[in-house]
Amino acid sequence: MKKSTKKLGYRLVVAVLAVLVMPALLQAQTINLKYSDHDPPGGMRTKFIKEVWLEEIVKQTGGKVKVQDFWGGALMSSKEILKGIGDGVAQMGFFYPGHYPTELVSYTILKLFPRGPAKFENMAWLYHKMIAEVPEFSAEMKKANQMTLVYTAGLPGAFTSKKALTKLDDIKGQKWRAGDKWALKFLKNAGSTPVSVPWGDVYMALQTGTIDGCFTNYDGLHMMKFDEVAPNLLVSKELWYAMPFVHNVNLTFWNGLPKDVQEGIRKASQIAEQKFAKVYEDTFDTIYQKQKQSGFKVEVMSKEDIVKWENKKELGAMQAEWIKEAEAAGLKTASKVMEKMRILIQQAIDREK
Repeated sequence: MKKSTKKLGYRLVVAVLAVLVMPALLQAQTINLKYSDHDPPGGMRTKFIKEVWLEEIVKQTGGKVKVQDFWGGALMSSKEILKGIGDGVAQMGFFYPGHYPTELVSYTILKLFPRGPAKFENMAWLYHKMIAEVPEFSAEMKKANQMTLVYTAGLPGAFTSKKALTKLDDIKGQKWRAGDKWALKFLKNAGSTPVSVPWGDVYMALQTGTIDGCFTNYDGLHMMKFDEVAPNLLVSKELWYAMPFVHNVNLTFWNGLPKDVQEGIRKASQIAEQKFAKVYEDTFDTIYQKQKQSGFKVEVMSKEDIVKWENKKELGAMQAEWIKEAEAAGLKTASKVMEKMRILIQQAIDREK
């Protein structure tokens, strides 16, 4: 009888210690997570993510989180990452929403607004605002079992040409490449012949004259050295690249993290996003100066050409086309999303006045 009582007492002590001590031990354990990115390191965004955001996560969580990062599609390609994060192949990762027009229908609307805020802090304000006030955006992410921690962006859209380029009318009658259907429509509206060329083939296409020019984000064209073979450029900070670069976390993984770790990651993300604003500005200016010093002919777009590129008459028809397509794809509230986004984007632009 005494032995049974002693055993019962021992088990009770063990149980109490487990309740009191184990949570503390779990809190002290290192949380290992995988981050996946399809772009190679060394670019404006990838360098920033690796050296600022991921390092800040370790710092703000007091070393409780360790990140194993994979670059250049080593873990998942750009077309696999959305599902991969949702399934937990990687707990965090980067993807471009434009690669998922079926799963992220609402995000495609951003391509229908060719003019936006010039400063990244106002772009970030918009992206957070649309998540908070336009439920369709967050619903699509939640359906994919993830949420966004950090937004970055490509530099504004820019024109790089083999031929003389000082104004938008100079592209008329020429063959121009862009990366999506809406950008190709803008090129057509401006009088050029739009041509689809795979990203990896653009340099050769410019070099051989298959195309006369390319419209894409400023940092992308410089990183890929398109300006070497198409040294005539037309740039403007107002031609934002619109679609954000999103860095997401698996929602199931996130919900299982201790609160203090969540708070540390949130703080790290806020700090990083604020720092990216300067990186964005500095990178644009650095590329601009390097091109000038290299003898490239770089012109800043006139206000008249920006208005001409936006082409409000054709833009209205394109936005109506987007609403019809989005509704057919299952986004039944597409017209309401359009109305809300018109207001928010104008508010983002007005913040710069």
